[in-house]
Amino acid sequence: MNKKVKTLILRCFVVLFVSCLCTQLSFAIIWQNWRECASAPGCSCTLTLQDTASTLKEYVLESAGYFLKSHAAYQDFLYCVEMSEISGIDSTNFKNTFYSAIDNMEKARAAYINLKLASEKMPYKQDMIDKLMKFDYDGFRIKNGLNEPIFEKLRAFLSKGDIAGFDTAVIANMDSILSRLYELKVAVDKGMVPEIALIWRTSQAYTEAQLFGQYMSEVFRDILF
Repeated sequence: MNKKVKTLILRCFVVLFVSCLCTQLSFAIIWQNWRECASAPGCSCTLTLQDTASTLKEYVLESAGYFLKSHAAYQDFLYCVEMSEISGIDSTNFKNTFYSAIDNMEKARAAYINLKLASEKMPYKQDMIDKLMKFDYDGFRIKNGLNEPIFEKLRAFLSKGDIAGFDTAVIANMDSILSRLYELKVAVDKGMVPEIALIWRTSQAYTEAQLFGQYMSEVFRDILF
């Protein structure tokens, strides 16, 4: 086998590997994914810090990961609350589970702040902004049975190409969750079950924030793929 043939085969394997990697990344579509595609130079399949789009992608994935870990910890906390009438409260586990929800939400917020600050230093990708402004939001919402109030809140930003406003709303959603978690913490610190109304409102804040970010990912995915 001559050198040219070997080189060609090697290039084919590299292209195939990168293609598979990009496909795997494209299916990480739970919360806020593809936000980096609104900024120039656009989407990236790599996570190298030398590339601006990759830097944004890393912040997106980091924030999403911490957000989901916080939500999962809060669900575990709800389980502890639900079972407390049967088996009582394991104070250490009860507190640690709740504190994990706060810790991860604070990290999610910090990562998204980094994304917002980095994004403000670069221009937006105009063709993506144009597609967001022309997108059929009504048809998409009806087709996928999306929650109308939450989707309309998202639409108010994306239909105007207002990515900065969207980023501010994401951070505000996390601030809303954190303010409720801090309220709950007063009772948790004492090893007590917080007031149920506060628990319900915190659950609602998590759900609304997750759907807001998820719907953004769904719109971006529909445009990009």
